[in-house]
Amino acid sequence: MNILNKLVLSTFVTLLFVSASNAQTTVCYKNNWETPSTIQTTPLDGDVCEGKLSLNDMKKDGWSVVDIKVDSNQNKLNYRYFLVKGSSNTIEQMTVDTTKANFSIKPIGVKIDNIKDNKTTINIGNLLVGTSGIVVHVYNNDKRLIVSNAKVIQSNNTSSIVEFFDFKDLKQDAIPTSNRNVEINDILVLNYMYQSSLVIAPTQDTFKIVRSNFKYNNFLHSDIFAAQLKIDGQPYPSKEDIQNFSIKQNIGTIFIVVNKKVYILDAKTFNILTSYDIPYENKDLQMPFYSRVEKIESNLLTFDYSIPFITDSKPTTYEEFYKNILGLE
Repeated sequence: MNILNKLVLSTFVTLLFVSASNAQTTVCYKNNWETPSTIQTTPLDGDVCEGKLSLNDMKKDGWSVVDIKVDSNQNKLNYRYFLVKGSSNTIEQMTVDTTKANFSIKPIGVKIDNIKDNKTTINIGNLLVGTSGIVVHVYNNDKRLIVSNAKVIQSNNTSSIVEFFDFKDLKQDAIPTSNRNVEINDILVLNYMYQSSLVIAPTQDTFKIVRSNFKYNNFLHSDIFAAQLKIDGQPYPSKEDIQNFSIKQNIGTIFIVVNKKVYILDAKTFNILTSYDIPYENKDLQMPFYSRVEKIESNLLTFDYSIPFITDSKPTTYEEFYKNILGLE
């Protein structure tokens, strides 16, 4: 239980896209803190806070929180706040507006007040179907435990239906599991880990462009994924390979460049959340994707030759390979 409690506290992050040309930025922090309920009124350490100003004081002075990172260490918490000031005209908050569903990496938290048939209805509308999250149970001593995964299955202008499914992200026999089910007053956190991402791109240029467009995402380099494929003897990743790797690495969103677009997927549901255009030339495309890992040899004992879009054990082109994985025509 203790390991799970530590992991759930690792990254609840609120992110904004910031153009900092006229903005001040600073980092304030508080280490080894034991009472989360008082953190916003406690003087923080760091450049501007200097052990005198609390988070509430900073907000009153015009500072906005861009990034929050919380880590657990021996039952104590380390808080780190990235703040920006003086850029009210250049901050674009990626969130859900009142008229349409937009992609967002900002976590959405809501207390569960109803449960029926393993689902809950929340009073937040215009969410993207396929958006995933977690359900957290908070104990009286401020300990937290992830009790379930969750995904949006319906959404309209005023409300959304969220379905629960098993949390199996920590597949480790040595770690005890809990039999606790989702209960009233548990906390639903959607867009969980959406700031942690993987890019699958055909060239180095497109890889760099995607990363530069999302400067506040933490992108795991595709070399690491390629290295895992090399260890597994799997030169052409399947949907399951991509999804399982992402979940093991605590990745929430997958960016796949194909068909002159960037498709952003939820790692757990593999739903396409949104897409946008990106120009690139259909030449020098690298298979299975851009990486600096040398040739990945197939393991003849495990490679699945029955995949319908593979001919003579090799995919035809990068474009066809990933269009098929995404179900694009």
